[in-house]
Amino acid sequence: MIRRDTTAGIPLPVRPRPRQGETADSYLRRLAAANHLRFSYLRRYLATPRGSYGPVDARGLAVLAGRKPHAILRAFPELGPAALRQAGTGRRYTREDIQHAYAAKHERYAAIRRDFDAGMSERAIERQHHVSRRTIIKALDSPDPPARKKIHREPAALKGLHGRIDEMIEADPAVGTAAIWQRLADDHASTVAYYTLRTYVVSRRAAREKPDPG
Repeated sequence: MIRRDTTAGIPLPVRPRPRQGETADSYLRRLAAANHLRFSYLRRYLATPRGSYGPVDARGLAVLAGRKPHAILRAFPELGPAALRQAGTGRRYTREDIQHAYAAKHERYAAIRRDFDAGMSERAIERQHHVSRRTIIKALDSPDPPARKKIHREPAALKGLHGRIDEMIEADPAVGTAAIWQRLADDHASTVAYYTLRTYVVSRRAAREKPDPG
């Protein structure tokens, strides 16, 4: 176990050099192995916030690796602020966001119907509300917009590990997401997004618990 605080400025005893083109996680695996540490522990120790499954803290890694922060950022540009901001642009919409969007669409449908009833042509409605003819037809057909469709996608971020995850759930239906994440990290050299992993685990459990219609 690491008995050091990165704020104390004490590096690990063995500090391999980063390799050209290496990722931060790849380097962490070598750093952990060189110091007889579990990768999953070191990865979470350096996560932001500490103990989570978030991105690696470049300053903390610099301390443990005995290097300057700018050298770590040069070796692992994915840890830089710009890269982290870019990675975070694919935001997940909250329930409130979805409800607000639906309410706005509902109001747009009502406005389209009012303008049509007032004698406005479809072409004029298209220009007025910046909508397509298909949207106008839907608005005139029903005052309520269609419900948002739920699209099922196999999470690509799991890197083809679905089979291994399924095996863990099959062997132990009560296994926690954290335990699966740790096994993937330590036994299969794969670091996956915790949120994506949890979403997949929940979906697989729901599928297992669904009663057989036959």
